[in-house]
Amino acid sequence: MRDANAGVTLFELLLTITIAGILVALATPSLTTFIQNNRQTSEGNSLVMALDYARSEAIKEDANVEVCASVDGMNCSNNANPGGWATGWIVETTAAVPTVLQSMPALDANNTLSAAFNGNNVAEVTFQPNGFVLGAANASLFVPTYFTLCDIRGAAFARDVEVSAIGSVQSAQTAGQNVNGGPLACP
Repeated sequence: MRDANAGVTLFELLLTITIAGILVALATPSLTTFIQNNRQTSEGNSLVMALDYARSEAIKEDANVEVCASVDGMNCSNNANPGGWATGWIVETTAAVPTVLQSMPALDANNTLSAAFNGNNVAEVTFQPNGFVLGAANASLFVPTYFTLCDIRGAAFARDVEVSAIGSVQSAQTAGQNVNGGPLACP
């Protein structure tokens, strides 16, 4: 009798382990997608907060404040290449001796972040004391600066952040679309 009970217990244990393995295998892709979506949303929100902070500081300090791509978190890298903002960015004053007000480290290794104004890639966005964006004011154009955050899943999952000429910051609510509902493209 003891051997029969031991066999049933071993069988039950193996069956439980098998079922648990199947459930883990089914849940893993969903967990991966959840983590990727969460990471991308978090990185996009960090950019929106940095841009809002820069605009607020420009108005408060009555001085130009810029957000720029940065490799070391202390200096602007002037990297306007597509995806160049993935190295991180800083918020700094544009005085003779710039002061770093905030720093964001590099994005996840699989993510890229690009910024473009009037069809050209840009390495910084500068807010004036009135809250307007300097590039837009100098160009006398009322076009936004577009940020596109992409990961390995491509344009269908990309995120869009836009800074209008008057300094208003918006992010698209739907992945793969810009603020106006148009499709995004990844570099």
